[in-house]
Amino acid sequence: MTKPQLSKLFIFLVAVSALAACSKTKTSIPLSWRNPSVEHTVFKKLFVIGIGENDGGRRLFEDTFTKALAERGTSAQASWGLLPQTTQLTEEQIRGAIEGGNFDGVLISRLLSVDQSQQYVPPSTYTVPTSYHGYGYYGYYGSSYAVVHEPGYFKTNTVFRLETNLYSVANSDLVWSGQSETLNPESLTDVIDSMTAAVAKKLKEEKLIP
Repeated sequence: MTKPQLSKLFIFLVAVSALAACSKTKTSIPLSWRNPSVEHTVFKKLFVIGIGENDGGRRLFEDTFTKALAERGTSAQASWGLLPQTTQLTEEQIRGAIEGGNFDGVLISRLLSVDQSQQYVPPSTYTVPTSYHGYGYYGYYGSSYAVVHEPGYFKTNTVFRLETNLYSVANSDLVWSGQSETLNPESLTDVIDSMTAAVAKKLKEEKLIP
């Protein structure tokens, strides 16, 4: 491979790396609320309920959420293991499952909306890092001079918004509520993975879980 070809390859890799970094799915929690009237409580065993359109989605969500909580050092159980019904659960069914499992907190999540919007991305230029010193003075000059131009374009942003509430089993009080936003996920699994990890992290930061 010639020096010009190596220079072009290096520039191409820089551009691809920058684009890949921008495409990673991220979930933020722009809105959250904590009940000031509830004394500081650390929940050690959570009952996770996902409100979804189908049973498969519910199971996937609850299993992923319990895994995310476990990775943060918290014991949790998916509701479908005790309540496998595909129809709407009754209050008696939920209370029975909670009381029989010695849970101290209940996490309930639901989808609020899926919104799409158009965004114009202006032209951008990626410069080759000046730390590239290959192939003598001209290699350095050529790589520093070279740039990769990306024209402006329109893209569609998709945002999944979910709400998660944490309740105390002892008195049924709402302890914490948060709304998450997941931007441009590649799949439903991507949404769930990103959202549950973000909420579990937030609960840990709020010291609501061990």
